[in-house]
Amino acid sequence: MKHIILIIFTLLLFSACDKVKNPNQNPSAISSCTLNAPIVKTNTLTSGFRKVLLEDYTGHTCGNCPRAAEKAEALSATYKDSLVVIANHVSVQYAKPVADTLYREDFRDASSTDWDIFLGMSSSGLPRGTINRVAPFPQSHASWPSLVPSALHQAQSVKLDIITTYDPSQTLLNVQVKSTFLKAFTGDVKLVLALTQDSLVGDQKDYSPPPGVLLDADFETRPNYRFDHVLISTVTGPWGRLVKSSPAVNDTVTLKSSCYLLSKCFFKSVVCLNDKYVNLVAFIYNDATKEILQAEKIRIR
Repeated sequence: MKHIILIIFTLLLFSACDKVKNPNQNPSAISSCTLNAPIVKTNTLTSGFRKVLLEDYTGHTCGNCPRAAEKAEALSATYKDSLVVIANHVSVQYAKPVADTLYREDFRDASSTDWDIFLGMSSSGLPRGTINRVAPFPQSHASWPSLVPSALHQAQSVKLDIITTYDPSQTLLNVQVKSTFLKAFTGDVKLVLALTQDSLVGDQKDYSPPPGVLLDADFETRPNYRFDHVLISTVTGPWGRLVKSSPAVNDTVTLKSSCYLLSKCFFKSVVCLNDKYVNLVAFIYNDATKEILQAEKIRIR
């Protein structure tokens, strides 16, 4: 097949996880792995307060999307560790590679596509997004500055303590997440583990760039544009793994994922995954409403 995206993501799935309905949607498992001189990271110092997930649905041929990315960055600068951002590149119209030398990267991921369809993002025109997937959505980036503080003012309902163990020599990642419920919930609560990358560089269409930004001859393409928070894969699949059904206050559940192999290039490009800029993003949500209850982010090395 021409123009194959090289994706090799291998993992040992969570214990006691749901059965995979379509095996083609998940990588095969390896029985065990030994990590050499691993880098260990934890969010223990910052896990004790409410955090919010902002999802920016975007694409490199969306000329208005840089304004949403700028809004997300401004909010990140204001709220720092309290705000976790994921940039989902979606749809044929906005994120498909164009040519061998122009918009050639493909930053789309199957999980981003599933979320896009379910939430109705690109079908309503980009940029769009959500704050904690609280309805109504999709939401304009103009609404994010009012929605983020409102979400942050809510009490923390779940605590996520995360340990990532990463071996750069083999690009193998192990993850452990302990969920502690601070309030009771009715129904299923699920956990998603995602990987995002910062500092990806490629072409971006921009209809109204900031002063001083250089454009290509077409006067609307920004070469060497920096893409941050780009979703590159989900360890758990788009809808995650069951943590607990109808958890009570003070219930705790620990889930582990091991032997996750990171290796990915983006279509016909020299742009590939760089583990120095890869983040593990974990978010836990109410399966009935899809509302995200807590989000966390760790740079894996």
